[in-house]
Amino acid sequence: MKTDSESHGHKRTAAESEASTLGEAELRPQLSAIIELAERLKAKSESDENVQQILIKARGLLDVVSRESAHARKSGHDARSTSDNRCDVLYIEDDSMSFASVKLLLGTKRALKVLPATSGEAGVALAQMHHPKLILLDLNLPDTHGSEVIQRLQKDSATARIPVIVISGDATPSQIERLLVLGARNYLTKPIEPAPFLAVIDEVMQANAAIRTT
Repeated sequence: MKTDSESHGHKRTAAESEASTLGEAELRPQLSAIIELAERLKAKSESDENVQQILIKARGLLDVVSRESAHARKSGHDARSTSDNRCDVLYIEDDSMSFASVKLLLGTKRALKVLPATSGEAGVALAQMHHPKLILLDLNLPDTHGSEVIQRLQKDSATARIPVIVISGDATPSQIERLLVLGARNYLTKPIEPAPFLAVIDEVMQANAAIRTT
């Protein structure tokens, strides 16, 4: 979850970017008018050093305003991009309704950002890219079985410590045991019940946070 300081920092960056853009909008026309007037005066009196100094300083100030505005816009964009790329939970699931219900539940009840992956290959790639705090995994994926996804995640040092919770309609005891042996932190069966589901999420997230701090 985003801390208060991170949230406030993002708000300040966005506000600074907006203020800088407004400042440029106000200053640029005025500086342009000064430059235009100075150029006219210069045309009438080439030897007037005061006019030349005004022209040089106005052009320099206009360059500064342009650079500062460009920097503020980039900083604001980078802050928004960082926020947009934040991923708390990666849900590898090809059923859009299942994903939507889990995303809504975790978003409203736990303020967690859930990223979708509709195939095992995409899920592994996104896990390596975003390093989520938790991975939710369906088993019957269009390109591979969830058990293969777990094994690939376990073999990669970058993703091996990310906890995986399987969410599947297959409640066969032997299947559950097999996935837990492969490395799944927990195994939930569909359809999920909100209260028990959130309890498992809380337990796994807290345990993983404790591991990260040690």
